[in-house]
Amino acid sequence: MNYQPKLLKNNEGEQGHESESSDLLSALTSIIRFSINTKSDIENFFKNVVENISSVIPAKRVSLNLRGKRQYNSYDSHENVRTVYVPININENDSDISIGHIKLEKTQDQNIEPEELRFLETVAYITGLKFQNSILEVVIYEGLVQTLKVLVNTVEAKDVYTKFHSQRVARYSMGIADVLGLPKEEKDTLKIAGILHDIGKIAIPESILLKKGSLTNEEFDVIKMHTTFGNEILKPLRFFHQERSLVLYHHERWDGSGYPEGLAGENIPLLARILAVADSFDAMTSDRVYRKAMSFEKAIKEIKDLSGIKYDSIIVNAFDFFLRKEYLR
Repeated sequence: MNYQPKLLKNNEGEQGHESESSDLLSALTSIIRFSINTKSDIENFFKNVVENISSVIPAKRVSLNLRGKRQYNSYDSHENVRTVYVPININENDSDISIGHIKLEKTQDQNIEPEELRFLETVAYITGLKFQNSILEVVIYEGLVQTLKVLVNTVEAKDVYTKFHSQRVARYSMGIADVLGLPKEEKDTLKIAGILHDIGKIAIPESILLKKGSLTNEEFDVIKMHTTFGNEILKPLRFFHQERSLVLYHHERWDGSGYPEGLAGENIPLLARILAVADSFDAMTSDRVYRKAMSFEKAIKEIKDLSGIKYDSIIVNAFDFFLRKEYLR
């Protein structure tokens, strides 16, 4: 960007100004450190900007307005105010383009201090930079997700019995998460992990993956490597740190009998325990070469019989509630 804001500085020698400058710098640091990885993070970032401005500048109202987008407010406005608009710019083809502004409203008896104005200009500059970078980050993230979905679809398309398996696992997992009241961030992680949980199978030889008969112990050991392979595929991609652990651990079992590490109980990540139930249920209710699919009723009974043994009982109960509400009415 062509515009460079003046740096905030302490006014040494003026009573109380050091403390005020320190507060402004703390608020600015909070804004700079806010991490943006998804679209929902962008909205939360704008709210964070308004909250930080409101915390350090006395005002009737602070708002952040984007062109064609919603407005982020601190609280309602009042009459008889003096208003300051500070543009938020992004750089396009070496030119600054305004995408909105920060609006500060004060009462007539409240002064707009020079240091406050410098702070707002700095915040607007940082907001423009982070917004522009975040758009690029989200585009990269969503492009990676789509590419990985293609890989998953490639694996599932090889076997008619597993087609759409990942989508169903993601849907069941989200149902469990809704019943448990998990926060949106964890639901987002669970949804992506549900879709990607078997991505490591792309590294399993088709002669084993699509074998018509029973697997030998050696072949099953190779199949079990798909969790590790999936983790290795996602490891270089910095966006998927949380999803990686779910891909790695979705075959762990409550009693420690799972793989790859034999984790037990609450040592297994909560979201991986959810995936374990969803994945097992979909496997039970899908046709295989060597058996027909179970009914939903029979499969959930088997899952419940293994509650507290193979699966977390709290998650099993949540899944049972979800199934009876959505599918078994």
